[in-house]
Amino acid sequence: MFETADSVVVQIELAGVKKEDINVEVYGSRLEISGMKRRKRFAEEDSFQRMERPFGFFKRVFDLPYRFDGNSISASFDEGLLEIIIPKKNKTGGFNFTDIKIEDV
Repeated sequence: MFETADSVVVQIELAGVKKEDINVEVYGSRLEISGMKRRKRFAEEDSFQRMERPFGFFKRVFDLPYRFDGNSISASFDEGLLEIIIPKKNKTGGFNFTDIKIEDV
């Protein structure tokens, strides 16, 4: 997770996961990413010496550090990389601050 001037970006590597098996939800100030990594079928005569690839259900929850515009969140999935862009919400109400340049007289 990293931030730019106007958004928070979450990138997650999901090698071997299909787009239709990924679920992205936002509730309150939390982002939840869940899904299923399905096991590839192998021939019955295949005998594994070792397998270090996890399969099954996964879930990650992130607390978002800023107020955000929930209607403008976008997500893309390309070559196993899920990228979620969460625009920061402009402050409303209260005082607005403006830099005032002080000129020489």
